[in-house]
Amino acid sequence: MKIIAVCGLGVGSSVIAKMNIESIVSDEGKDDVTVDTIDLGSIRSAPADIYVTTRELFDNFPEEYKAKTIVLTNFVDKNDIKAHLDPKMAELQK
Repeated sequence: MKIIAVCGLGVGSSVIAKMNIESIVSDEGKDDVTVDTIDLGSIRSAPADIYVTTRELFDNFPEEYKAKTIVLTNFVDKNDIKAHLDPKMAELQK
């Protein structure tokens, strides 16, 4: 499974989200998950199963990506990330 954290430039908040997502999936023993970062302008060139972003950027996402996007208010809060990420991953594994 591939997860991409999306921020404005692909090197700021998305890197924080990436590290937290990697920590969560590692703690859960999910070694088949890769996490990358990207800027919003490059999203169409980065296929993924799940995208993670903020409310501000989500409004600018391509429509076809919105259904597989998790919108977070805090890229630092691992509990909040986990609460959104786990159900989405479970949904994809059905």
